[in-house]
Amino acid sequence: MSFSMKSFYEAGLLRDLDVHLIESLIRTFLARGNPPSEEIKTLLALAVRVTNEGHVCLDLHTDRWWQLDRIRREDEEQTSAREKQIALLPSPPDAQRALLNCPEWVGSGKSNLPFILERNRLYLRRFWNYEKRVANKLRAFAEQKPTPIPARLRIQLATITFGREGQFRPTPSQLDAVQQGLKNQLTIITGGPGTGKTTIAALLLRLLVAQAGNTAPLRVRMAAPTGKAAARLQESVGSEISTHTSQILWEPASTLERLLGYQRNSPYFRHNHETPLLADIVLIDETSMIDLPKMAKLLDAITPLTRLILLGDKNQLASVDPGSVMAELCEATALRHCIVELTESKRFDADSAVTPISQAVRAGDADSAWKLVADPSIGTANKKVTLHDATAFTPRDVPKDFAEIVRARYQPFLAAKTPAEAFRALSAFRVLCALRRGATGSNRINAFIEDLLFPNRKGDFYDHRVILVTKNDYDMHLFNGDVGILLPNEEGDLVAHFETREQPLPTRLLPAHESAFAMTVHKAQGSGFGHIALILPTQEGPILTRELIYTGLTRTETGVDLWCEPSTFKSGVTRLTARSMGLREQLNIPASTPEPNPST
Repeated sequence: MSFSMKSFYEAGLLRDLDVHLIESLIRTFLARGNPPSEEIKTLLALAVRVTNEGHVCLDLHTDRWWQLDRIRREDEEQTSAREKQIALLPSPPDAQRALLNCPEWVGSGKSNLPFILERNRLYLRRFWNYEKRVANKLRAFAEQKPTPIPARLRIQLATITFGREGQFRPTPSQLDAVQQGLKNQLTIITGGPGTGKTTIAALLLRLLVAQAGNTAPLRVRMAAPTGKAAARLQESVGSEISTHTSQILWEPASTLERLLGYQRNSPYFRHNHETPLLADIVLIDETSMIDLPKMAKLLDAITPLTRLILLGDKNQLASVDPGSVMAELCEATALRHCIVELTESKRFDADSAVTPISQAVRAGDADSAWKLVADPSIGTANKKVTLHDATAFTPRDVPKDFAEIVRARYQPFLAAKTPAEAFRALSAFRVLCALRRGATGSNRINAFIEDLLFPNRKGDFYDHRVILVTKNDYDMHLFNGDVGILLPNEEGDLVAHFETREQPLPTRLLPAHESAFAMTVHKAQGSGFGHIALILPTQEGPILTRELIYTGLTRTETGVDLWCEPSTFKSGVTRLTARSMGLREQLNIPASTPEPNPST
């Protein structure tokens, strides 16, 4: 080996943060012995680097450094330099043998070393701790003895209905979810859009109240990763809970950070294993958006006697931060009896082209999916997927048909006078992009839409600007992912309105934000729109995956205008999101080490 941490940094394979962390650890632990070699330092730095790509650890299972091939490229000119540096690395198995010969810096879970090598995976210690804690807590929940369903409830289930007028009867999979939720301490309900996850969760809460009988009121807490998702959860479940106020003590659904008790300038929350949530039932929606560290902190704050209900779509995009927790949970055999998949969707009917296309995408059948996309006869009027030429997006030009669609679709929004009208119109259409940068990226598309719709605007704040909050602000009660609209108040001053906030906010008090006429599919996760324009890149890349295409297509209840190319679409459908973590394996084996310290 003849490479260094510096050469990997210069090639764009390492960040300043990765290098500085390794150098800081070496200074802190230098008393353990001699500093590691340049080769070992580089491998340790790469284990830190891959966590920024959504991985939990550096994978040493295979003969290829596949994680390094997929590191996001800010500068395409560095591609050659990257390939040369990766070629200098030993094979992952050889690298593992080298790491085993470095006991001062790399150890097992029983040690207190900064890096852990376990089952062909190299972890930064805190990520190993997170994974172990999540596995141990969920396994303990899954192993609890089932609660018998009383005979009176079994009789009730035979005829039970739901809906405002009791007009709906649960499907077989929905009924199964309710039964499992009544029996198990841990219930995981997965399913695509429109399968009734939150509706069935509301029904389950009603029956859990009945199951508890005349005991003390049940304490229920509900949360989701974003403010928008929390508002949708509250809308779906809150009305059901409100009819049982004497038997349920509850608070409105909130973000996970608010549920756990955000503390300013601290990575820790107010609620933890020492100060747990006072709840009999914790209900979490959009679990696929929750990363491994956040899941570990959530579980740390839940008592061993609390019922935990997790809702989400295992086929959607994983969280932006490390881990694909929901997918791992749904594939763990140790949790099989706790998992129910809902399969019947009421969002998409037989007349919608989205239904067969999304099913083919989810199945990974690229050829069938493309045939359906390219067939204009699929779907009835207003429920079609209309294909457009993505190569017309260039660094200088935007397709004329795209401009026409944007101008026409946003007219009702531009004509809206009140906040309620504006939000209602905004929910009818949105532009979604796979990327942030480049000719088809949301940054460029947003700039184009603003120039198209507001050619005479002055400054960053203007009437009817749509914004997306990009950083949590607990003082203003605004969170990453909240969407706002700027409108003039009675005095003529622009203020920002949010569906998740009762009072409008002066623009000078807005937290970090960006325009959101176009959004990335990641940012749109957990939302639904009447119609969407979905723009996929013309070049293949690691970001374009089956999960991204599926998530993008299923953000609409009606039709899609789709800009894509056959080769990139097909390659995306066949490319699964690959994230290195060992949670599934940890769940499937008995705990072999003591519970990691939650403070690490």
